[in-house]
Amino acid sequence: MEIMLSIDENLLFLKNLFGNSIGLNESKFKILGGNIETGIAYIESICNKELVRRHVMDPLQNRTINCNLPANDIAEDIQAFYISSANIRKTNRMKELVDAILRGNTLVFFDNSKNALIIESRDVEKRSISAPENEATILSSRESFTEDIETNISMIIKRIPIPNLQFETFVVGKLSRTTLKLIWIKDIANSKLLNEVETRLRNIDIDMVEGTGVLAELIKDKAKGIFPTYQQTERPDMAAKRLSQGHFCIVCNNSPFAIICPITFWDNFKTMDDYAESPAASSLLRIIRFIAFVIAVIISPLYLSAVTYNHTVVPPSLALNISIGREGVPFPTIIELIGMTIIIDIIREAGIRMPGMIGYFIGTLGAVIIGQAAVTAGYVSASLIIVVAFSAIASFAISTTIIVNPSRIINYFLILLSGFFGMFGFLNGIFIILWSMATTESFGVPYLYPIVPIELGTWKDIFFRGPYNKLKKRLNLVAPANNNRIGNK
Repeated sequence: MEIMLSIDENLLFLKNLFGNSIGLNESKFKILGGNIETGIAYIESICNKELVRRHVMDPLQNRTINCNLPANDIAEDIQAFYISSANIRKTNRMKELVDAILRGNTLVFFDNSKNALIIESRDVEKRSISAPENEATILSSRESFTEDIETNISMIIKRIPIPNLQFETFVVGKLSRTTLKLIWIKDIANSKLLNEVETRLRNIDIDMVEGTGVLAELIKDKAKGIFPTYQQTERPDMAAKRLSQGHFCIVCNNSPFAIICPITFWDNFKTMDDYAESPAASSLLRIIRFIAFVIAVIISPLYLSAVTYNHTVVPPSLALNISIGREGVPFPTIIELIGMTIIIDIIREAGIRMPGMIGYFIGTLGAVIIGQAAVTAGYVSASLIIVVAFSAIASFAISTTIIVNPSRIINYFLILLSGFFGMFGFLNGIFIILWSMATTESFGVPYLYPIVPIELGTWKDIFFRGPYNKLKKRLNLVAPANNNRIGNK
């Protein structure tokens, strides 16, 4: 629908569309010496009224019309000669005007003009940049994304100030009208994967997109397992790092996280501190994270299968201690283990939801008191408390929070298999998990790549972090057109 030639008709249309409760402010006044009538409209709660007064009202009311102006449409003339605001554009589409006013912009109408002006005047409260909470580091940047998309983009541009940094804007959600930007580096990112991401974003058909979590679920590959095929990060330096490697980044309005895709399983264990420490220290810490993931997943089911079915794999002295500790415990080991694991997860969730340091103390005291009381009362064995606590602590050492919940699901899955089938069930469960990982893809990139399929040139930054002058190659499937990071070889 195009705008109408009458100011009154345009303002009446907006008033009927929004009603009286949204805070629509619309008015008419004479400008340029009283020779021209104009109408403006904005929503008070999200518009910077001082900016409108200074850059729109004052220039138009305090100046007279120039008789030598070219005989163009009045909106074009005023945009070119009278209004000093840099962010201004004209349109004749009513839908575009409605979207603009809902984003805090000011609309300016003129009688007998086929165009209206949209003046950037957004004034929405936003959180200041703070330190990352979920991805804390020691030697890296202290900046994190906020809920404002423009602020987030500025932090990425600051880190990659090159013209090849490309942006494409999408608006998704029939009700939320959420703005998001797809970001990539031209001549590095895989154009085939880029087209796939763009197609998935355009095909989103839903009423509300509240943030990156919903968005990631809508565009990810068809799920064949529980592993995340995307990475959510609150760190702009991590987003910039991934962009330089050929990945894509999606930032979303109203969300303090960015989506990075495609990713592999090994990306879940990398942090920005890996590239701030020495290669030896970084490699050690990365190996510890891998070990922590394995411990969080397998130590509980291994204990269960050994105690319940496969007694011969346990050294006699250790088996005797476990047997003595279980004396008088009224529950089977599988019930004991599942119950304590659930209790630990409840304590962990309670600690997360409680504000600030209260959550930390609740989690610590809850675990200590409940564990000690359960052992003293004879409800659980001391050895099982050690195993469950070790598994829970190991899960906190995993660097990427998005892989923590899958590790907990795998833990429960293996506990059930080990409880019913012993070591046979445990080994089959491990096979099922590996098969799931091997058949999973992230936007066409195999999840275990570059281990499966093999690409030896990029192994220097998987389990270990090699020296920078040795990290010469980008992943071939992610950046096929430009996979040389250092030099020409």
